[in-house]
Amino acid sequence: MPELLPGGLRRKLWRDLSLHRARSLLVVLAVAIGLVGAGAILNAWALVQRATELGYRGSLPVSATLQVEALDATMQATLLPALRQLPGVAAARARRTVTAAVQSQGAWQRAVIFALDDFNPTDINRLQPDGGSWPPPDGTLVIERSSLAFSGATVGEPMMLKLGSAAAQPVTLAGVVRDVSLAPGWMEHVVYAFATPATLRQLGAAAGFDEVQIRVHDTTADRAAVRRIAAEARALIEQRGGRVRSVDVPEPGEHMHAAQMDSMLMTQAAFGLLALGVCALLVVNLFTAMLAGQAREIGVLKVLGGGNGHIAALYLGQAGVLGLTACLLALPMALWLGRLYAGFRAELLNFPVAGYAIPAWVIVLQLVVGCLLPVVAAAGPVRRACRIGVGDALRDIGIVADGQPLAARGWLRGWSRPMLLAIGNAFRRRNRMLLTLLALAAGSAVHLGAANLRQAVIGSVDLLFSAQRHDVSLRLVAPQPAAALEARAAAVEGVARAEGWQLQRAVMRGADGEPGHALTVIGLPPASVLMQPTLTAGRWLRAEDSDALVISRVLQRQQPALLPDTVLTLEMGGQARRWRIVGVIDAGPQPVAYIGRDAARASATPATTTLMVALSQRGEALQLDTVQRLRAELAEAGMPVAGSLAQRENRRVVEDHLLMVVSFLGGMGWVMIVIGGMGLASTMGLGVLERTREIGVLRALGARQRSVLAIVQAEGLTLVLLAWLASLPLSVPMSLLLAEAFGRVMFPVPAPWWPAADAALRWLAVMVGVSVLACAWPAWRAVRVPPARALSYQ
Repeated sequence: MPELLPGGLRRKLWRDLSLHRARSLLVVLAVAIGLVGAGAILNAWALVQRATELGYRGSLPVSATLQVEALDATMQATLLPALRQLPGVAAARARRTVTAAVQSQGAWQRAVIFALDDFNPTDINRLQPDGGSWPPPDGTLVIERSSLAFSGATVGEPMMLKLGSAAAQPVTLAGVVRDVSLAPGWMEHVVYAFATPATLRQLGAAAGFDEVQIRVHDTTADRAAVRRIAAEARALIEQRGGRVRSVDVPEPGEHMHAAQMDSMLMTQAAFGLLALGVCALLVVNLFTAMLAGQAREIGVLKVLGGGNGHIAALYLGQAGVLGLTACLLALPMALWLGRLYAGFRAELLNFPVAGYAIPAWVIVLQLVVGCLLPVVAAAGPVRRACRIGVGDALRDIGIVADGQPLAARGWLRGWSRPMLLAIGNAFRRRNRMLLTLLALAAGSAVHLGAANLRQAVIGSVDLLFSAQRHDVSLRLVAPQPAAALEARAAAVEGVARAEGWQLQRAVMRGADGEPGHALTVIGLPPASVLMQPTLTAGRWLRAEDSDALVISRVLQRQQPALLPDTVLTLEMGGQARRWRIVGVIDAGPQPVAYIGRDAARASATPATTTLMVALSQRGEALQLDTVQRLRAELAEAGMPVAGSLAQRENRRVVEDHLLMVVSFLGGMGWVMIVIGGMGLASTMGLGVLERTREIGVLRALGARQRSVLAIVQAEGLTLVLLAWLASLPLSVPMSLLLAEAFGRVMFPVPAPWWPAADAALRWLAVMVGVSVLACAWPAWRAVRVPPARALSYQ
């Protein structure tokens, strides 16, 4: 008999799977859905990592950019070779960046045009031609790929381009190129393009290059090391008679959006693992019920000589078969979705994933996890079943219901008998009930936490833009006296208020004089009407301040030592000066500092570079007309405008960046609630199976089909209501965790502790719908069994 037993066990394995097709299908689908969710994220991460390594880093990105005064041809010819000879410098190039306006679908959009000394470099920031002409012929533009659709332009057709106060000119779009170092133009709402220096001069730009970019040899160098090399490059430029205005050192080897995308993927991966955990709960639930119904079969196997090892192998083998089947279903879908998601994420980073394969170890890992997950989840129930003695197993009479009736509870008196029966049924199998509640509550908590985060983000964006009372900002071609600029603007009909602000780049310097983080410093009137910030610490600027500085909360988060009354050294316009921090405000996701306009004049260029304007009209067309008249007025006064940006457009860009992250997080809540709904369906199906004889008694006593259906549906609604109630307190830590993760990725937001009433009630309605769908099949099965057969069921 022992020799034949393994073959008999194999036959029993396939018979059990065949007899319990619905239960097996639920396990397969639940594990498959969890694998698709978690596997798609893992595949996307692995594919983007490979594309980043081979695509972005393979382009040899710029390590540091030095803003300089225009380089003439003689200085450029001698300076760049000298920079390349510096220790640690692998490559150097010159570039000019010009801001312009391009007409797109009837409206003017901001454009940034780059002119390079070499359009086909092999050692720094390699560009990838993507159609048309490259390099751009004189008198034409080549557009960056991510801006093509946003601009509405067509290769071979002219684009209307306006540079500063110069008249708009048609410029032919000659081709398309991809620059993986740039953020996507469609996301930044900017048209990026490339042109020759001759084309820029034709459009009215000054001659010469105003940026020097270097790449360091050491690909493992950190930011501090790159800053030291950039400082040596700066010293060399100034030694040769040049003037460096600012130095910008990005995070080495990282795209500007890489940190946000990686953090978002890691958060989603955590939810993917949580979804797999919910799948494990479902497997535990199903195998516990199945083993409870096969207690006598286990006893018979033991009498025939089957050991605990054989019996455990039988049921764990069933779990393994279900896991393997789930893998066969899930892996192709996970690979497809992962590649789609990776392509979308790569578009956010502006480099392609086409042509790169998902690493083999990632696929093997998903296969191993998918096969082992049901086995590990079933191990506990199988172990308990194997420990039952032979006598106890043989005396088991089959699947029965246990638990105390709840009709005697005082708080249930007066309820209808069908409702009492439904509630009592929900509590009969308390372990199963708790597993089902946990699965549903976990998915609900994730969704409510994401809803809380969305509310917090929208509230923070509202707070940010409510502090900025202007409707449009105009960037001037050259600095202008603030008083004259404001007077000219105020004379234009439709302008309610105008203030001249001074925006400039600054670099923090440490105690040792080494350059540190770069930030934007804004000089504005201390009594500004167009800036009414919300302080989180300290105070706002005062008219008598000469060295006061207010910093953004993001800057303080990056540099925790920057507290009120701290002294900070900033280098602006080639001058280093000490400032005393007096306050901290919420100012969005970028590091920003504010100083008084008079103090800004004393420390740098004694004039204004940006005009902030509040308009009296509210309609978009009327505001556009006012801005055009204002630009014409300023150009006539010799104060040409390089570009303008509507506040509504600025807000749209910020919201696109922030809410995209929130939407991805909320999507994981939907995946988990689908799995939880399948768990509810399995719980209800097992409950109906256990109460087959009770249902037969009800039918024999005259209960109508709709009464039986109502009992089953009411039991499911009871579980859903309890899960929803449990998810409300669970959403509190979930909200805090999501807010903390979001704050590390973007900027801190004050997450609500408790979900909003309307969001919680809407989600309750969703869960009720899930309950109705999950209970539909078990309820239909309950009324299909004839009373006579139901009464004889064991």
